[in-house]
Amino acid sequence: MAYHDPFHATYTLPAASLASAATLLSVTGPAGKKGRLVGITGVVTTGVTDAAAAVTVGTGADADAYGALSVPVCAAGTSANDATVQPADANLIPADSVVEIATDGAATAGAADIAVHIAWF
Repeated sequence: MAYHDPFHATYTLPAASLASAATLLSVTGPAGKKGRLVGITGVVTTGVTDAAAAVTVGTGADADAYGALSVPVCAAGTSANDATVQPADANLIPADSVVEIATDGAATAGAADIAVHIAWF
C-alpha cells in the first residue's frame, strides 16, 4: 500500500459525551503503516450548554497534534464539521503509534456522534 492508494478508516463514536475531559478512543493503524488525519465531524445528539467543547485527535503528549473540532453551544441535531486539520507536514502519524481521540469537557452538558477519518498508507 502506498501513499497514493491509502486505506481509509472512519472511527465512529456514537453519543460521545462532551461534558467531561476524557480519551474517547485510542487507535493504532495497520501494522507498519503511517497515517494522516483527513477530517473530524460531529452531529450533536444532546444539546451542548455553557461552552463549546473540543474534540481532539493527537497523542498523549499533544492532544491536538493532528487536528481538532470545536462543537459550539447548540441544540441536538446541529452538525459540527469545520475541523482544523494540521497541514500535511505536521499531520503525519508515525507507524505503529497510538492516536487518541479525546474531548476537553468544556461543555456542562452535551453529546455528539463523532466520526474521525484517517488515511493509512
